[in-house]
Amino acid sequence: MLGTNNLKKIHFIGVGGAGMSGIAEILINMNYEVSGSDIYPSLITERLEGLGLNFFNSHNKENLENVDLVVFSSAINKNNPELVEAKNRDINLIKRAEMLAHLTDLKESIIFAGSHGKTTTTCIAAHIFKENNFDPTYIIGGKVSSFESNANLGNGRHILAEADESDGSFLLFSPDKAVVTSIDNDHLEAYDHSVKKLELAFISFIQKVKEKVFIHDEQKSLIDNLNTKADIVTYGFDTNSDFQILNFSQNEKGSLFSLKNKIANTLYDFETNAYGKHNILNTVAAILVSLDEGIDYSSINKSLKTFPQVERRFEIISKNVFSQNIILVDDYGHHPTELINTINTIKEIWPKKEIVMAFQPHRYSRTKALFNEFVDVLSKIDNLILLEIYPASETPIENYSSQDLFEKIKNFNKKAVLVHGIDEAFIELQKFKNEKYIFLTQGAGNTSLLASKFK
Repeated sequence: MLGTNNLKKIHFIGVGGAGMSGIAEILINMNYEVSGSDIYPSLITERLEGLGLNFFNSHNKENLENVDLVVFSSAINKNNPELVEAKNRDINLIKRAEMLAHLTDLKESIIFAGSHGKTTTTCIAAHIFKENNFDPTYIIGGKVSSFESNANLGNGRHILAEADESDGSFLLFSPDKAVVTSIDNDHLEAYDHSVKKLELAFISFIQKVKEKVFIHDEQKSLIDNLNTKADIVTYGFDTNSDFQILNFSQNEKGSLFSLKNKIANTLYDFETNAYGKHNILNTVAAILVSLDEGIDYSSINKSLKTFPQVERRFEIISKNVFSQNIILVDDYGHHPTELINTINTIKEIWPKKEIVMAFQPHRYSRTKALFNEFVDVLSKIDNLILLEIYPASETPIENYSSQDLFEKIKNFNKKAVLVHGIDEAFIELQKFKNEKYIFLTQGAGNTSLLASKFK
């Protein structure tokens, strides 16, 4: 598809999305004529316009003039006028993941998959590669503050990208190497609400990898007796891991840990700005990918020391909220497992602080599927400010609103409050002007807007 003479103009429906914008940027830099539409102009769309994107601030069939190919994401409604028009005119249509899969076929591909941690792991690996002059191409769902954007067309031989399991599209990839960070009970609506079917999909993904798979040891049972052409390397805190994490400690400045190579019987120490055991696992996965590509331990360690925070992944926004010794952490996590990881990290680093969490549930379908798990986790928060569900284009589901969630939580946590919108949450936070507190803005919706009020 890419590289054919009859493909000149490509149009993106919803070009401002994190996944879509990165692919659009790569194609612009590959000298394709690229247009895109989005009802929400943003700094991302402004930047793409500066690179050459023809941007439309609406979804309209007239936007498809002389278009050869239309790219859309699973978030686009089937009644979208541009999608309907493309079908009526027999314009070639492909999903975002399919376009990404085409791009990854152009270079040596390292694909990062998993229910949690794939964005952070990809960011760390891309940083190490850049710092060691590998000049990789990368397309990432999040952003590192030192990166100009979440995508880069490099001159090096590698392409690093995330693969999305939420709609099964990660099975479009046949990577040279891959990382599987975790498998959890999320997006089960795409797998007939079956964890077993989700696991089988990950097995299928692993079997499509050509050379090597790095996998967190919690998924070891998944790969036992697995028939695959790729070598399997496990990592984690378990003593049976091929690469075992030892001597982990963390404080307000970051984390220290050792990594034992059980295969070669070597032990190396690392230092990183990352917080939490979950992020150390992500760091180790990036280390292993880098080692496998020939970067030595000392160069990797040097790169880790210069790695900045990934936006919205346990990102410390301020240590001086309300001009007091109040820390604000902003985190993208929106699954109960991710909330637990964030909470445990805060309690270990700042054991004397009392948590004030402003949490915004993400999607009605996820709230329904994990309702009891959310109640269990959120009921234990010292001071909970619950926002209304961020729908992400979903329609409400009866009995699974934020009000329903709040009423269940109140049975166990009388201090919890329900607010309507970012401004109300900000007003509520002002009731906690005391340095005994630590603020946490949590969720995948627009809670970053709440965090930004304190910048």
